[in-house]
Amino acid sequence: MLNKTNLLAAFILMLFFVNGTLAFGSSSKDSLLNILKTELNNPSYDRQKEKRINSLKRSVSETSKSGYERLHLLYNTILEEYKFYQFDSAHTYVRKIIDLSEKHGDLFRVKEAKLQLLQILTPSGMFKEASELVSELDHETMPMELMGNYHNLKARFYESLAKYNNDPFYAAQYRALAAAQFSKMNSVLPPNKFEAVIGLAADSSSSSSRRRPAEFYLHFITHSGLSDHKIAMVAMRLSYCFSGADQIMFLALSAISDIRSSTKDTQAILKLGEVLYKAGDVNMAYTCINKAISDAEFYSARGHKIDIQNILPLIAGKTISEAELQRDKSIMYALISAVVVLVVLCALFIVYIQLKKIRVSEQLINQKNNQLASINMKLMEHTRINEEYIGFFFKRSFANISSLEKLKRKIAHSIKTKRIDEALDTVTSIQISKEREYLYHTLDQIFLKLFPNFVPAFNELLKPEDQIWPQKDQSLTTVLRIFALIRLGIKDDETIAVILDYSVSTIYTYKIRVKAKALVKGEEFDKRIAGIKFINTVDHTRLSKRELRVQD
Repeated sequence: MLNKTNLLAAFILMLFFVNGTLAFGSSSKDSLLNILKTELNNPSYDRQKEKRINSLKRSVSETSKSGYERLHLLYNTILEEYKFYQFDSAHTYVRKIIDLSEKHGDLFRVKEAKLQLLQILTPSGMFKEASELVSELDHETMPMELMGNYHNLKARFYESLAKYNNDPFYAAQYRALAAAQFSKMNSVLPPNKFEAVIGLAADSSSSSSRRRPAEFYLHFITHSGLSDHKIAMVAMRLSYCFSGADQIMFLALSAISDIRSSTKDTQAILKLGEVLYKAGDVNMAYTCINKAISDAEFYSARGHKIDIQNILPLIAGKTISEAELQRDKSIMYALISAVVVLVVLCALFIVYIQLKKIRVSEQLINQKNNQLASINMKLMEHTRINEEYIGFFFKRSFANISSLEKLKRKIAHSIKTKRIDEALDTVTSIQISKEREYLYHTLDQIFLKLFPNFVPAFNELLKPEDQIWPQKDQSLTTVLRIFALIRLGIKDDETIAVILDYSVSTIYTYKIRVKAKALVKGEEFDKRIAGIKFINTVDHTRLSKRELRVQD
């Protein structure tokens, strides 16, 4: 059998993965409270509910002239969305269901809808209207299928009256009536296996061997396939069977499930705030009460507002007391800090005296550092100039080749104008491919002199079987030329394609193939290429004219 710690870890791991991180605490109570803090700031559940409601309303408008069954189903679906979310809207749709069912003479659904009306009137604090409805239902014949729900809702109505009156005499009468109705409900609806297991938690007569620990019920209800709303209801029910940290655990679970099901008609968050206040966690209690106030206002729960008014002044007073205590602590800390600052100032004065003795040496060091910084800056500028020069040379060489191509077209035009003999020798003497080969060879030589480590450094980024090596010294393959141009700052595929006389799609394909095989991916590969070092060992003013010449 799993012990308490292992059971908790399994539960947290399986159920409460929040925003990609797990909320762990020193206990199941702390873990669930941490999750609750996160969920209190999560508006996505209400947005999803509003989206579903709007979609259903559009369906009603689109099918308003459809059959009774379809319209009844849509009204019921909207009512289920509103029932524990917003009283006014829920009341509107339950009245629509009653009117629609009466119009079609469907007495069963009329009674069913009236029970739903009682279900929303009671928690909203409309006890007069709820009492009139109970009297009306008592004089009607209730179908057997609705008897269980009928007794359950009457019992909850009497429970709410007892809580609202809180009178030793009348409240006791209402509780007795509620107990009688629950007894009738149990006689009509015998408990299933789930109810039987949960019922053991409230059975004070059970032996200690039969009465399971709180963690058992926590695991049981969260692994029984219940919806968030039903988990909230069962967890709230179980919270009355335990005390201390176990009670807080179930109340926190109920509050979390209420938030995830967008339930505003809830007692869990208010009860949790009250219990946390008594346990001394005033800050979290105040947070829970504020959430309870927000929910009660949104739902229009009059009964909850009264409960909040009873507990809120106590928590507010406690909060003020703690704030004053914190202020006193702050004053004490300020005094201590002042003493510490005084000691530190004395120490700094001593250090200052010592530093004056070495200031001359420090000034000399600073001068040397400034000289080194200046030299480094010049080296960086020199490297930048060289790289810009090579880029300019590449573009200039291409311009010359373009001029040759224009010249060739001009001579061809001369032929068309019947000056064939004059132009033929010139045309045949122009060999653009050789000019390009010579240009590429020259560029390869210059580039490899400036970046002699380029080919090994490039191949370090590839697996041995995928590495690309030139067939002869002082030359590059097409792929190496592409990435050599990128190293020089020419990163535009169209410009590279024009320089190397390829299509843009071919250049793009070459790059993608290499990157797909690289040991590093994406932007990191581009950074590694750009980081291949420039070797400043050649005096570029001494490069031979042949290395910088492009034939006219």
